[in-house]
Amino acid sequence: MKIYLINGESYLQINEEIFNIIKDSKNVTTFDLNANSLEDVFLEAGYFSMFEDEKYIIVKNANFFGSMKIKESDTELLLNYFAKPHVNSTIIFICNEKIDTRKKISKIIKEKYSLITIPNLKYYEIENRLKNYFTKLKYKIDDESVKYLVSSGQNNYDIIMNEASKITLYYDEPCKINYHDVINIVSKSFNSNNFLFVDALVENNLEKSLSLYNDLKVIKTEPTALISLIARDFRIMYNIKKSLEENKSEYTIMRDLNLADWQLNKYLNKVFPYKIKELESILIKLSNLDLNIKNGKVDKFIGLELFILDLCS
Repeated sequence: MKIYLINGESYLQINEEIFNIIKDSKNVTTFDLNANSLEDVFLEAGYFSMFEDEKYIIVKNANFFGSMKIKESDTELLLNYFAKPHVNSTIIFICNEKIDTRKKISKIIKEKYSLITIPNLKYYEIENRLKNYFTKLKYKIDDESVKYLVSSGQNNYDIIMNEASKITLYYDEPCKINYHDVINIVSKSFNSNNFLFVDALVENNLEKSLSLYNDLKVIKTEPTALISLIARDFRIMYNIKKSLEENKSEYTIMRDLNLADWQLNKYLNKVFPYKIKELESILIKLSNLDLNIKNGKVDKFIGLELFILDLCS
């Protein structure tokens, strides 16, 4: 009869906290509220076979504990379960946004159950964890390499540990890590993924778009910033398409849109498969998505993901 609400930005730290709760239990079920409903969660919480002991239920993307709006029916479901939780079920809600403690559902967990807030790690704490990671795997790494890893990863624990994993894969066995190898292995510009993501989206490459989007979510890229980048690309493409239909020369298009010749060539390849009505429709959808996110009608992560699926379907 336990309920936890874990709040934090780092997926790795959240997973560490979950492991501390469930230990070595094999009776674990995971739900993602982007795909599942609260009814699914509570049905699972109430279901037991004759041979089961305690079960653990992990509920990802429970961001209605933060700024995300929640339906009245879902609030009622939560309050009813909080009043009488199943004795053998432990539910672990995960919220990646700041908890809104004014909400009744948040207050109840704070007062009656367990609210675990995971603060972002400080620079020196990440350094220490990084050193321990390599030491446990019997690698030797100098302070200069550690500092380079932390600064390149923008003090983001998840990114840094992902890069550390790449380094161990590169060497394949315990050894002394070379500083210059670290520089070559570690991604030099995480921002480049933003543009790779937009390119994949414009090319209607669903698999690549979703893969890059998931990477960008890990490094906490703001969806509204990505929406602006996407809209910028499609706006340029729309203006180029319109100019071509008006029989304007390439020189005139470059001058009007302030593009270099290589940029125009790149956009000409991008715009070729699209009709002008399609581009107009995409820009309207992006504008509505941005407005609905700002008005709190749509979750920013879900909204952008649905846009990707719609565009690439």
